[in-house]
Amino acid sequence: MTSLDANSLIIFYHVANTGSLTKAAAVLDLSRSALSHRIKAIEARLGCQLLIRTTRNISLTDAGYRLAAYASRIADTLSEANLLANGLNQDAAGLVRISAPSGLGAVWLRPLLMAYMQANPLVSIDLRFSEFGVDITKDPFDLAIRVTSQPPDNVVAKKMFDVGWWLCASPELAARFADDLATPDIGAIPIAGFARASQLHDIVLTRGGKTLHAMRSPVLVSNELEVVRDAVTRSLGMAVLPDYFARQDVLAGRLLRLLPDWQVNAGFGDHVYALHLPGRMTPLRVKRLIEFLGRRSG
Repeated sequence: MTSLDANSLIIFYHVANTGSLTKAAAVLDLSRSALSHRIKAIEARLGCQLLIRTTRNISLTDAGYRLAAYASRIADTLSEANLLANGLNQDAAGLVRISAPSGLGAVWLRPLLMAYMQANPLVSIDLRFSEFGVDITKDPFDLAIRVTSQPPDNVVAKKMFDVGWWLCASPELAARFADDLATPDIGAIPIAGFARASQLHDIVLTRGGKTLHAMRSPVLVSNELEVVRDAVTRSLGMAVLPDYFARQDVLAGRLLRLLPDWQVNAGFGDHVYALHLPGRMTPLRVKRLIEFLGRRSG
């Protein structure tokens, strides 16, 4: 009977989660060569291919997608066990007021906060969602989570993780415009747009010296990622979605990632940062929460 140990599953989880052997190797403190050998050993043990390797990136096979879903559960369980073992509830009492974008908050931040509060019963949370950035030097927040490429220079910014932006569509819509995607030409494909402000930023895809432009008049614009995703799953249009928000739908086959070898520019940031006040103005409970979020983002 073929079996994998927990360590192999954790290794594969980091590769699937980062989408990069180089990034996963850095997280695991392994060389890229050593990690590649470990993945090949896992594939050999299972008797199937898990990764499709190119000179530029890697992607998962169908078997890889299925294994990644189970590996993610093992990684979550291990992280929660480490949290309890570390005794982070000591000397970390009080209220932490947090501002975060709603999509990022629902998918990434909310489950982490629930786990942290379970292990730290003396911590209470005031969590408010907003796509518009707050000024924590003036507004009543201890911590702001933001997706941006350039955080403000008057606060301390700790990077949590990188964000990739994917052009996604339902399988039905992709099939309807298969000829356009094969060309490729996305100008005729309807768009459901995510926009923090009232206007949708132009969606441009680049590869080498080539450029693709999406249609300028979207069928829907919303500052709520769930609304945009709903429109995409109902085949009303394709959309640019952050990888942390679209990954599970892509893994489950509800959405397809279109033109994955093209670079997507939709005017959004490419990093998630935790922002807090500098120096002694930051309470210990806030610092420990940021440390916990950083560990869970690696």
